[in-house]
Amino acid sequence: MDAYLKHGEGVGEDKRVAQMLDLSYNVLPYYLKPCFLYLGCFNEDEEMNTERLYLLWMAEGLISVEEKGRNETLRDVAQRYLNELAFRCMVQVREDDISNQKFSTVYNKFTSCRLHDLMHDLCLKKGEEEGFIKVMDLSQEGKIPSSINNATANNNIRRLAILGSSEVLEEIKTRLRSLLVTRSSHITIDFKKIKFLKTLILENFIFEDGKLPSGVGKLIHLRHLSLFESIVHELPLSVCYLPYLQTLDLRVKNEITLPNAILNLKRLRHLFLRYAKVKGHVFLILDGLKELETVVGLHSDSVCMGDLPKLTNLQLLDIYVCDYEALSVVVDQMMTKLRETHLCIWHFDLHKLGEDIVLGILRKMFMSHSLITLWIASGIGFNFPCYQRGMCPNLVELQLIGSQIEGDVMQVLGNFPMLKSLSLRLDAFSGTEMICNATAFPQLKYLLLIDLPNLEKWKVEEGAMPNLSYLHIWNCTELEMIPDGLRFITTLQELTTRLMPARFNERLLVVNGEAGQDYHKVRHIPSIKLF
Repeated sequence: MDAYLKHGEGVGEDKRVAQMLDLSYNVLPYYLKPCFLYLGCFNEDEEMNTERLYLLWMAEGLISVEEKGRNETLRDVAQRYLNELAFRCMVQVREDDISNQKFSTVYNKFTSCRLHDLMHDLCLKKGEEEGFIKVMDLSQEGKIPSSINNATANNNIRRLAILGSSEVLEEIKTRLRSLLVTRSSHITIDFKKIKFLKTLILENFIFEDGKLPSGVGKLIHLRHLSLFESIVHELPLSVCYLPYLQTLDLRVKNEITLPNAILNLKRLRHLFLRYAKVKGHVFLILDGLKELETVVGLHSDSVCMGDLPKLTNLQLLDIYVCDYEALSVVVDQMMTKLRETHLCIWHFDLHKLGEDIVLGILRKMFMSHSLITLWIASGIGFNFPCYQRGMCPNLVELQLIGSQIEGDVMQVLGNFPMLKSLSLRLDAFSGTEMICNATAFPQLKYLLLIDLPNLEKWKVEEGAMPNLSYLHIWNCTELEMIPDGLRFITTLQELTTRLMPARFNERLLVVNGEAGQDYHKVRHIPSIKLF
């Protein structure tokens, strides 16, 4: 199939290619066809976030419960479906998106996927032929023509995707079950006419006066509501009484005020927040949400932390903790039960707890199989605990900010087997020398060193960081030179320095045909940016 896709590039409509594409669709198993057709509702060449795609497939009923294996979730089945589509060359998948800091994990094999333009055309054609979905790409129009308004009056349309418009349909008939609208400045839909809607996606919207249309709270059959990247100031109380709502995505661009009634969404499984506060400045109550599986974007200072251990079905927790009590709840009561933990320790000083308590917390965190992402924006001031076999078996991303760790942190972190992204910022390491030994960081792809004022020497042995792609060194003013071991890292694609001394950068340059002292260490790197 790849050969046919390449043959079709730039040669227009080719009958043979079209026949092969049709055949590739026709031979798909029955359960993959609707999943493939659903991809047509996204823009051509758009990188689709896989986690959001899985949730949409599930909301649409495209993932069969009967397909679940032992200890599998519906999300696992969805990932299996995507993997099969990729194996059949129907969709292109990406494991790591290094430039955007998105990395695959033990549970999330792919970070994004996209369709080849010919496959996208096939999706649109088959989706409309089979009455599965109607897609309107109005990114070039700016205004919806009356002919399209007339088309949507067709009672047979079940799914409608409107991409890139500034005006939205007023006439939509009652049988619509799924509506996706992106990048619109306002909405004029009469929701009374689509009262059987199950999936509503209003993304990158600027709602009038920052208010969600009141009719949304009356869509009693709604399963999935996404306001991702929109501007909404307040969530209407009525939304918290939608009896079948399973996914609520409130990752909006601005701070959003929530009624303290989320606990009434008894069927809620997936809750996504970003900048959220509760009306009346009280704690968000989650107790009673027995079906909740995913919570993203919680802040410990705005949620009742005692509710979290009661969420017996919770599998993924993404949380900012701002005090020791909240951290204790997560580390002592949650991490051993969760499948994935994404933890940010923020705005409180661990150092004040004392070395014994801090080391105890770190050991517990590091021994957890659920820890996937860890940010520590807090003073530590001690050495990290010594490495023990089995530490951080699934940790993919680590950021240390202002931690002032005394010993050579690389001697511990280099042993973490799955670590792909490491950032040391703002005096995260207070020592003068770092050493990456020959077996260190087997999976590391992204390394950022920024504002490490004491760092003077950095040694990288041959064999270290064999998969490193991006290296950024900013404002490490005492660092004498680039490590010699970089010349062995053939995967390195980009080296960036900022605010480094002139003497450091000059060693990397070629001036008037004369190479600097360290040029031989970096000459294999395709992109070198010195600022």
